[in-house]
Amino acid sequence: MKTFKALLNLLSVALIASTMLMSCSKKSGDGDQASGEKSAEKQTLWVYTSLYKDTINRLKPMLAQDFPNVEFKWFQAGSEDIATKVNAEILSGRVQADVMISSDRFWYEELAQSGYLEKYNAPEEIDAQLKNPDGLYSVLSLPVMVLCYNQDLLKNGHPKSYKDLADPKWKSKVTTGSPLASGTNFTTMAMLQHHYGWEYFEGLKNNETIAQGGNSSVLRRIQSGERPVGWVLMENVLRLIDQDKRLKMVFPSDGSVTHANVLAIAKKKNNRELAKKFAAWMFGPKGQAEMTRSYMYSPLPNFEAPKGAPPLAEILKNSFPWTKEFLQSVTEKRVALKEKYTDIMFQ
Repeated sequence: MKTFKALLNLLSVALIASTMLMSCSKKSGDGDQASGEKSAEKQTLWVYTSLYKDTINRLKPMLAQDFPNVEFKWFQAGSEDIATKVNAEILSGRVQADVMISSDRFWYEELAQSGYLEKYNAPEEIDAQLKNPDGLYSVLSLPVMVLCYNQDLLKNGHPKSYKDLADPKWKSKVTTGSPLASGTNFTTMAMLQHHYGWEYFEGLKNNETIAQGGNSSVLRRIQSGERPVGWVLMENVLRLIDQDKRLKMVFPSDGSVTHANVLAIAKKKNNRELAKKFAAWMFGPKGQAEMTRSYMYSPLPNFEAPKGAPPLAEILKNSFPWTKEFLQSVTEKRVALKEKYTDIMFQ
């Protein structure tokens, strides 16, 4: 009996303690519930991009400050890898990407024509040639392809044009990226093929040109001397030119190839307002400042040029034109272009 009473006493104490705990828990639970509600309000936005990792790292704290209730998730890869991933997600019926930023404009044309992109309002002052006419994508920044050479290894002259690279005098000295791995290298290939034909690439092949990887790979080969000259994005060169004085940059005399770093929003069932707000932020002062800080040109008129680069107007004076016919033609035959290029360069 004593034992039973003792047990009752213990149970009473436990019950009181439990009640007090529940009371405290309820008070703190109110806060937890509010926290949970706040947490539930936190949205996730997936950004698939070929922007450089250091650019993304600079964007992150600014976005965290301006979008405190948003968790940004990033998939960073080359343009071709992004296209492959998004295409696979579309086929599976489960698209994770919310916003895509990469440099294969022809792929975005395909997505637009297939109904996979959401309309948004890009700044009106962006030139119409840099936007989809239905508002399904817009150029966020403009990279430029240049020639780069190692002056320690080419002391008696250097190529001054794209056509020069196919001259036999530069045999075993030229490198480019691969159109199969890099969106900007695909665009460059398509533009040069459009103007010079496949004979030009047969000349590059005869010169034992190394065409592998992306722009970073090209620059490494130029620095190492494996191939002392090639075409590469201006942004890659300007990032290193102060540290490596051997690197010299040339705007090709036969014309610059300008590129389109495109921003598009994936069409999904959920609300797209957050994605549109992010797009507006990227086209705003902070986003565009980061684009030029990453050595790309802004599509907005009167925006400053990247450090160490001439004004965009000077580049456009001598650049291969982006005509509607060129855009449509390459979009329609992009797979065939890659196959023909592979037959010439890799057989």
